[in-house]
Amino acid sequence: MIDTQAFIDQLASRAKPVRRLTSPLRRTLLWALLAALVIAVVVANHGLRPGFAASAPKAIEWVGSVLTALLAAYAVFHISVPGRSPSWTWLPLPAMLLWLGGLGWGCAREFLQSGTAALAFQAASWECAQAITLISLPLGAILLLMVRHAGVVRPAPTAMLAALSAAAMSAAGVSLFHEGESALMVLVWHLGAVTVLSLLCWLFGQRLFGWIGHARR
Repeated sequence: MIDTQAFIDQLASRAKPVRRLTSPLRRTLLWALLAALVIAVVVANHGLRPGFAASAPKAIEWVGSVLTALLAAYAVFHISVPGRSPSWTWLPLPAMLLWLGGLGWGCAREFLQSGTAALAFQAASWECAQAITLISLPLGAILLLMVRHAGVVRPAPTAMLAALSAAAMSAAGVSLFHEGESALMVLVWHLGAVTVLSLLCWLFGQRLFGWIGHARR
């Protein structure tokens, strides 16, 4: 029967160095590059929308959406690591407020220009929510695979932030080619799609990481 010290020595001789995780900033930049490539392919297929950021509200809305996506992704790479503060979950909040502010400003501006016509419901603009959802799927899948170890750390908030990041980036991408909707419809469909996707991933985060194969009770 092997003694304890010999057993420890045997294990130590077989130990391999653990590769450290790449920094959250580098992983965020890598994901952003992959997301930009996916969106570039979609925009090239549909054509760039002329003057998509011609007004200040639209520019603020688009910048807020992109910043929300990047900060949420950065937060994902923090809270998915054991020992990191869960306070990182709140990192994208200021950008979300900027995004919401741009949308609200656009709604108010159109109301002052067009009156109640700016509040009309446009069923056809539902297509932008569909586009956001479809583009979010590969972006979210890439992000979840990059933090697949989080299934045993914080699956629900990690999945929620991953969905928020993917959906916000998708909303920014859709704004580059989809046109015809009012600011109110952008608020309803863009923000609505992002909210629904984020909440679903929050509720089913454990199952999502279970499908990846890294969630264990």
